[in-house]
Amino acid sequence: MNRREASKAETRRLVLEAARELFSQKGMQECTIRDIAGKAGVSPASVLVHYKSKTALLEEALVGDIRDALSGLVASIPAGAGLLDRLMHLSKGMLRFYDRDRSLYRTLVRLTIFEPVSETPGMTKQSEEYVRFLSEMVEAEKASGVIRQDVDPMFAAASIFFFYLGALTMLFRMPEMSVETVAGMLSSMTAQYLEGIAGGHP
Repeated sequence: MNRREASKAETRRLVLEAARELFSQKGMQECTIRDIAGKAGVSPASVLVHYKSKTALLEEALVGDIRDALSGLVASIPAGAGLLDRLMHLSKGMLRFYDRDRSLYRTLVRLTIFEPVSETPGMTKQSEEYVRFLSEMVEAEKASGVIRQDVDPMFAAASIFFFYLGALTMLFRMPEMSVETVAGMLSSMTAQYLEGIAGGHP
Protein backbone atom coordinates (compact mmCIF):
# COMPACT_ATOMS: atom_id res chain seq x y z
CA MET A 1 0.00 0.00 0.00
CA ASN A 2 1.50 3.34 -1.05
CA ARG A 3 1.25 6.56 0.97
CA ARG A 4 -1.84 7.82 -0.88
CA GLU A 5 -3.72 4.56 -0.38
CA ALA A 6 -2.70 4.47 3.29
CA SER A 7 -3.99 8.02 3.74
CA LYS A 8 -7.33 7.11 2.18
CA ALA A 9 -7.64 4.02 4.35
CA GLU A 10 -6.88 6.04 7.47
CA THR A 11 -9.46 8.68 6.53
CA ARG A 12 -12.11 5.99 6.05
CA ARG A 13 -11.24 4.46 9.41
CA LEU A 14 -11.50 7.80 11.20
CA VAL A 15 -14.78 8.65 9.49
CA LEU A 16 -16.31 5.26 10.32
CA GLU A 17 -15.26 5.47 13.96
CA ALA A 18 -16.66 8.99 14.24
CA ALA A 19 -19.89 8.04 12.51
CA ARG A 20 -20.44 4.96 14.67
CA GLU A 21 -19.94 6.99 17.85
CA LEU A 22 -22.09 9.96 16.80
CA PHE A 23 -24.90 7.84 15.34
CA SER A 24 -25.10 5.99 18.66
CA GLN A 25 -25.04 9.21 20.69
CA LYS A 26 -27.30 11.45 18.62
CA GLY A 27 -29.17 9.21 16.21
CA MET A 28 -28.81 9.43 12.47
CA GLN A 29 -31.36 12.17 11.91
CA GLU A 30 -29.66 14.58 14.30
CA CYS A 31 -26.17 13.80 13.11
CA THR A 32 -24.82 15.75 10.13
CA ILE A 33 -21.95 15.12 7.75
CA ARG A 34 -20.32 18.20 9.24
CA ASP A 35 -20.59 16.68 12.72
CA ILE A 36 -18.95 13.47 11.54
CA ALA A 37 -16.21 15.34 9.70
CA GLY A 38 -15.45 17.44 12.76
CA LYS A 39 -15.26 14.39 15.01
CA ALA A 40 -12.99 12.60 12.51
CA GLY A 41 -10.77 15.64 12.01
CA VAL A 42 -11.37 15.84 8.26
CA SER A 43 -13.34 18.11 5.94
CA PRO A 44 -17.00 17.42 5.05
CA ALA A 45 -15.85 17.07 1.44
CA SER A 46 -13.50 14.28 2.47
CA VAL A 47 -16.41 12.37 4.03
CA LEU A 48 -18.42 12.66 0.82
CA VAL A 49 -15.49 11.48 -1.27
CA HIS A 50 -15.69 8.13 0.53
CA TYR A 51 -19.44 7.91 1.21
CA LYS A 52 -22.11 9.31 -1.08
CA SER A 53 -24.73 9.64 1.66
CA LYS A 54 -25.37 9.30 5.36
CA THR A 55 -27.21 6.06 4.63
CA ALA A 56 -24.13 4.59 2.95
CA LEU A 57 -22.04 5.70 5.90
CA LEU A 58 -24.51 4.27 8.41
CA GLU A 59 -24.55 0.95 6.57
CA GLU A 60 -20.79 0.55 6.50
CA ALA A 61 -20.42 1.77 10.08
CA LEU A 62 -22.82 -0.86 11.42
CA VAL A 63 -22.62 -3.85 9.09
CA GLY A 64 -19.27 -4.88 10.53
CA ASP A 65 -20.78 -5.04 14.02
CA ILE A 66 -23.65 -7.15 12.66
CA ARG A 67 -21.21 -9.51 10.96
CA ASP A 68 -19.14 -9.86 14.14
CA ALA A 69 -22.22 -10.55 16.27
CA LEU A 70 -23.46 -13.21 13.88
CA SER A 71 -20.02 -14.84 13.60
CA GLY A 72 -19.90 -15.13 17.37
CA LEU A 73 -23.33 -16.76 17.45
CA VAL A 74 -22.41 -19.22 14.71
CA ALA A 75 -19.28 -20.19 16.62
CA SER A 76 -21.29 -20.79 19.79
CA ILE A 77 -24.09 -22.94 18.34
CA PRO A 78 -24.72 -25.69 20.92
CA ALA A 79 -23.24 -29.01 19.84
CA GLY A 80 -25.85 -31.68 19.22
CA ALA A 81 -28.81 -29.26 19.29
CA GLY A 82 -31.75 -29.84 16.97
CA LEU A 83 -32.42 -27.60 13.99
CA LEU A 84 -35.02 -25.43 15.74
CA ASP A 85 -32.77 -24.86 18.74
CA ARG A 86 -29.86 -23.94 16.49
CA LEU A 87 -31.98 -21.54 14.48
CA MET A 88 -33.32 -19.91 17.62
CA HIS A 89 -29.83 -19.62 19.06
CA LEU A 90 -28.94 -17.50 16.03
CA SER A 91 -32.20 -15.55 15.82
CA LYS A 92 -32.55 -14.82 19.52
CA GLY A 93 -28.92 -13.78 19.72
CA MET A 94 -29.39 -11.30 16.88
CA LEU A 95 -32.62 -9.95 18.39
CA ARG A 96 -30.70 -9.31 21.59
CA PHE A 97 -27.96 -7.61 19.59
CA TYR A 98 -30.43 -5.26 17.88
CA ASP A 99 -32.21 -4.63 21.17
CA ARG A 100 -29.10 -2.90 22.52
CA ASP A 101 -29.90 0.09 20.29
CA ARG A 102 -33.30 -0.42 18.69
CA SER A 103 -33.55 3.14 17.42
CA LEU A 104 -30.26 3.11 15.54
CA TYR A 105 -30.72 -0.32 13.99
CA ARG A 106 -34.35 0.44 13.16
CA THR A 107 -33.05 3.34 11.11
CA LEU A 108 -30.50 1.12 9.37
CA VAL A 109 -33.06 -1.52 8.43
CA ARG A 110 -35.66 1.05 7.38
CA LEU A 111 -33.21 2.79 5.06
CA THR A 112 -31.74 -0.33 3.49
CA ILE A 113 -34.16 -3.25 3.39
CA PHE A 114 -36.45 -1.84 0.68
CA GLU A 115 -33.71 -0.31 -1.43
CA PRO A 116 -32.17 -1.88 -4.57
CA VAL A 117 -29.42 -4.34 -3.71
CA SER A 118 -26.94 -2.26 -5.68
CA GLU A 119 -27.54 0.64 -3.29
CA THR A 120 -27.01 -1.40 -0.12
CA PRO A 121 -24.02 -3.69 -0.77
CA GLY A 122 -23.12 -4.28 2.86
CA MET A 123 -26.53 -5.39 4.08
CA THR A 124 -27.17 -7.30 0.86
CA LYS A 125 -23.96 -9.31 1.20
CA GLN A 126 -24.63 -10.01 4.86
CA SER A 127 -28.16 -11.24 4.17
CA GLU A 128 -27.09 -13.41 1.24
CA GLU A 129 -24.31 -15.02 3.25
CA TYR A 130 -26.69 -15.74 6.13
CA VAL A 131 -29.31 -17.33 3.87
CA ARG A 132 -26.61 -19.50 2.29
CA PHE A 133 -25.53 -20.60 5.76
CA LEU A 134 -29.13 -21.47 6.64
CA SER A 135 -29.46 -23.43 3.39
CA GLU A 136 -26.40 -25.50 4.36
CA MET A 137 -28.08 -26.30 7.68
CA VAL A 138 -31.22 -27.40 5.85
CA GLU A 139 -29.17 -29.48 3.39
CA ALA A 140 -27.54 -31.30 6.30
CA GLU A 141 -30.96 -32.04 7.78
CA LYS A 142 -32.08 -33.43 4.41
CA ALA A 143 -29.07 -35.71 4.32
CA SER A 144 -29.99 -37.11 7.72
CA GLY A 145 -33.63 -37.58 6.75
CA VAL A 146 -35.03 -35.00 9.16
CA ILE A 147 -36.30 -32.86 6.27
CA ARG A 148 -38.05 -34.21 3.19
CA GLN A 149 -35.93 -34.82 0.11
CA ASP A 150 -38.21 -32.70 -2.12
CA VAL A 151 -37.53 -29.57 -0.07
CA ASP A 152 -35.35 -26.97 -1.79
CA PRO A 153 -32.75 -25.90 0.81
CA MET A 154 -32.47 -22.35 -0.52
CA PHE A 155 -36.24 -21.82 -0.55
CA ALA A 156 -36.49 -23.24 2.95
CA ALA A 157 -33.65 -21.01 4.14
CA ALA A 158 -35.32 -17.95 2.60
CA SER A 159 -38.58 -18.84 4.37
CA ILE A 160 -36.81 -19.18 7.73
CA PHE A 161 -35.04 -15.86 7.11
CA PHE A 162 -38.33 -14.12 6.30
CA PHE A 163 -39.84 -15.36 9.58
CA TYR A 164 -36.85 -13.83 11.33
CA LEU A 165 -37.25 -10.52 9.47
CA GLY A 166 -40.89 -10.43 10.53
CA ALA A 167 -39.89 -10.92 14.15
CA LEU A 168 -37.22 -8.23 13.86
CA THR A 169 -39.79 -5.83 12.40
CA MET A 170 -42.05 -6.57 15.35
CA LEU A 171 -39.21 -5.83 17.77
CA PHE A 172 -38.53 -2.50 16.10
CA ARG A 173 -42.15 -1.42 15.77
CA MET A 174 -43.34 -2.40 19.25
CA PRO A 175 -40.94 -1.05 21.88
CA GLU A 176 -43.10 -2.53 24.64
CA MET A 177 -42.32 -6.06 23.45
CA SER A 178 -39.34 -7.81 24.99
CA VAL A 179 -36.83 -9.94 23.13
CA GLU A 180 -38.16 -12.98 25.00
CA THR A 181 -41.71 -12.36 23.80
CA VAL A 182 -40.71 -11.80 20.19
CA ALA A 183 -38.36 -14.79 20.23
CA GLY A 184 -41.12 -16.97 21.63
CA MET A 185 -43.44 -16.04 18.77
CA LEU A 186 -40.66 -16.60 16.24
CA SER A 187 -39.90 -20.00 17.71
CA SER A 188 -43.55 -21.07 17.39
CA MET A 189 -43.78 -19.91 13.77
CA THR A 190 -40.50 -21.53 12.81
CA ALA A 191 -41.40 -24.78 14.55
CA GLN A 192 -44.68 -24.95 12.68
CA TYR A 193 -42.89 -24.41 9.38
CA LEU A 194 -40.29 -27.08 10.16
CA GLU A 195 -43.06 -29.54 10.99
CA GLY A 196 -44.47 -28.92 7.51
CA ILE A 197 -41.22 -29.86 5.78
CA ALA A 198 -40.24 -32.65 8.16
CA GLY A 199 -39.25 -35.99 6.75
CA GLY A 200 -41.22 -38.02 9.24
CA HIS A 201 -38.41 -38.59 11.74
CA PRO A 202 -38.81 -37.57 15.40
